[in-house]
Amino acid sequence: MRFVLLVMGLSWAGVAAAQSSLSRVAELLAATDAPEGVVFEIMQWEDRSWDWAVPLLDRHVGELRARFPGLDMALVSHGAELFELTHAAGLDQTAALRQLAELQRAGIAIHICGEYARWKHLGADDFLSFVDVAPSGSAQLADYVRLGFVPIRLEPPHALD
Repeated sequence: MRFVLLVMGLSWAGVAAAQSSLSRVAELLAATDAPEGVVFEIMQWEDRSWDWAVPLLDRHVGELRARFPGLDMALVSHGAELFELTHAAGLDQTAALRQLAELQRAGIAIHICGEYARWKHLGADDFLSFVDVAPSGSAQLADYVRLGFVPIRLEPPHALD
């Protein structure tokens, strides 16, 4: 019986992960009650991921805040895209990074994976001021989920999910 429940749980996790962020947000918008919060996750390995991710995040945040004012939301970045948030890379900030800073000022917590940053010999002082360097991106995400936040992974528009 435990094996069946484990397999069912893993299957459900796979289904949830396979859903697009659009369908996950649509489910939340259709719900009667607000979730405890929403934590968005991004883990990409391509250049300029913020160019597509921030407009998508902004759209989701706007829709969710319109439906559930005051809903707590956060973003956890733990892929190579986090290096675009360093002072060195951010000197000539793109419109997307300026928009991400605006989201943070509007109350969206922006976390990056400090463990991955340390592998690249970067510390908290190397990142833009609106970024929180969490000890571990995975642990930060898990903490939000333990608090009842709904996880939603941001995927590029060309992803087949």
